[in-house]
Amino acid sequence: MSFKTILVAGASRGIGLAVAEHLASQCDRLLAVSRTESPIGEWVQADLSDLEGVETVAKAIGEDSLDALLYMGGTWETHAFTSQYRFEDCTDADIAQVIAVNLVAPIRLVKALLPALRRSDNPKIVFMGALSGRDNFPGREVANSASKFGLRGVVHSLREELRSQQIGVTVINPGNVGTPEVLADLAADNLSGGEALPLSDLLSIIDCILSLSRATCIKEIDVPAMLGEGA
Repeated sequence: MSFKTILVAGASRGIGLAVAEHLASQCDRLLAVSRTESPIGEWVQADLSDLEGVETVAKAIGEDSLDALLYMGGTWETHAFTSQYRFEDCTDADIAQVIAVNLVAPIRLVKALLPALRRSDNPKIVFMGALSGRDNFPGREVANSASKFGLRGVVHSLREELRSQQIGVTVINPGNVGTPEVLADLAADNLSGGEALPLSDLLSIIDCILSLSRATCIKEIDVPAMLGEGA
């Protein structure tokens, strides 16, 4: 595959960094958006939880066409996914930050970048959701689950809004993904949820989505690990 411009939000670590590294050789211009420095691509320093950060990203795109917007950023409450998590102990600031980063930021970013996406011959929007946003998943993290449920609603509505323009919108809902950070936490029993999905499998799914024509609509993809929760 070959693309002109790709933007990866949350590209300084974890899934976002892995996606940026994977796609860097497949495009002429890779914008790596994050608060802390990304070692790959053209780093755009921005905090997407506020409007100023979103405006910074829009200015960085300029008049370029945008072939793919991949929102891989995300955050969660203190002690999330561990036995130490307690909803009653979550601060209001913690809850507000999770909703701002996981739900409000992607809405604002898509709105700001729609002109650039329209200039592409085959534009794609991909959000990183989570199994915790699916019905009846036994997640205890209230703000994180709410944000991931909400992100699915964003995708469904955007798909209807952008259908006539044939801009693809997809949300991927994985369980634990085998980034170095997650594998270390699983090895130390600091995370619940069982086995981790191989990172290479997630990257293959993203490749598939980006390679499809404008005639195809991929709404949601649920990706639990075979031996993990939600399988």
